[in-house]
Amino acid sequence: MNINSNGYVLGFAVGVCVVISAALAVTANALKPAQDAAAEFDRQKNVMIACGLIQEGDPRPRKELEELFRKRVVEKVIDIRTGEVDQAKTPADLAAMRSPADRARYRAVAVAKDEQGKEDTFILPISGRGLWSTLYGYLALEHDANRVRGITFYKHGETPGLGGEVDNPNWKAQWRGKSILDEKNQLVSVTVKKGKVDPAIAREKEHMVDGLSGATITCNGVNKFVRSDLEAFRPYLSRYWTKKD
Repeated sequence: MNINSNGYVLGFAVGVCVVISAALAVTANALKPAQDAAAEFDRQKNVMIACGLIQEGDPRPRKELEELFRKRVVEKVIDIRTGEVDQAKTPADLAAMRSPADRARYRAVAVAKDEQGKEDTFILPISGRGLWSTLYGYLALEHDANRVRGITFYKHGETPGLGGEVDNPNWKAQWRGKSILDEKNQLVSVTVKKGKVDPAIAREKEHMVDGLSGATITCNGVNKFVRSDLEAFRPYLSRYWTKKD
C-alpha cells in the first residue's frame, strides 16, 4: 500500500474525521442529561434570586438549594386568556408543546411561599430581544402583584460593560420597590430611563430605573418585553390588584 498516494491520504483524513465525529457525538449524548440538569438548576437559582430566597453566589451546596426550591416554590401553568391556573398541565407539558397556538396561550409562573406556606411572591418569566441577543430572565412581584421584589437575567449575549450591565447587581437593585401600577391601578410597567432617574419626580421615582450608558437598544428592548410580558400576565395578576391585606 502506497501511504504517500493521494487516495491513502484522503482516506486516512476521512477516517479520522469519522472517528472523531462519532466520539464527539457519543460524548455529547452522554453529557446531555448532566448539562440539562445543570441548566435547570441555574434556572431554579435565578427564580430564587429574583424573589429573594437566596442571594447571588449563595455558597450552599446544590442539593440544599434544590431542596429549598422544592419546599418554597411552586410552578403553575396559566391560561393567559383567562388568567386561570390550568391544573391539568405542568411546566414540563408547556415545554413539550409544539402548537404555536398552545405556546401562545399558556405560560408558566412561579409562586414563592413564605415559611407559613402563604403565597408571598410571584415570579414571572420575561424574555425578548436586546441588541445582539434574546434576553431571558425573571421579574418577581410582591404578594400584592404590584411592587417589584427583584429581577434577574440568566441568559443573554449583550455586550459586556454595555448592554451586559443588565447583570450588574447595583442596577438590578434599583428595580426593587418599583411599582408596575399607577395611582389609578393601571398597568404602566417599570421603564428603563435614558439617563438618571430624578427622585424629585414622583412618576420617575415610582416607575423608572436608571438607563445603562451606551446600551440604548438593549434598554429599549427591556422596556418593550417587560411591558409585553406583564400585559400577558395581566388577567392572572389583576385578581391580586384588588385584594387587601
